[in-house]
Amino acid sequence: MGDRTLLLVTCGAPLAARLADGVQTARDLGWAPYVIPTDAAMPWLAELDLSDVPIVVGNRKPHEPRRTPTADAVLVVPATFHTLNAWAGGIASSYPLTTLCAAVGTRTPTVAVPYASAELTNHPAWTASVAVLRQAGVQIVDPQSGSTESLNPVESGTRGRIVREFRWHWAFDCLAPE
Repeated sequence: MGDRTLLLVTCGAPLAARLADGVQTARDLGWAPYVIPTDAAMPWLAELDLSDVPIVVGNRKPHEPRRTPTADAVLVVPATFHTLNAWAGGIASSYPLTTLCAAVGTRTPTVAVPYASAELTNHPAWTASVAVLRQAGVQIVDPQSGSTESLNPVESGTRGRIVREFRWHWAFDCLAPE
């Protein structure tokens, strides 16, 4: 296991089906990954073999110790419309959102790979939320191209292609030491 701690937050969207690949890539790059799924991500993860990675769900009880070491980096793959907007608004209403809000507050290197349809990304909150997170230092990666400059909505009928063609190195390259 690596000596750098990576918190890998995942939300309920098709790209979550590639999470096992992300865990393996993290390990290959020397990271010790911890998976933090949203409730909506759980059905996507049910089909994956993640038995060898810590999966942290729910909030801990007051007497329980922390369940992860201090993060050296955070990846959010995929980041859904709901999670991205709540995160940008500072709404820490679940363990994954608390993790993301804390990462911004501690300036922990964080990369988000949003996955949302045009119907949702045309909502005015989306553009504002992406801008807030970028201003806070979060690197935003397009799931279709790996671009950190532009972000395109997921068009209807492209799910299979996006999931197949997504490259985890697009997100990990943003965490590479300068």
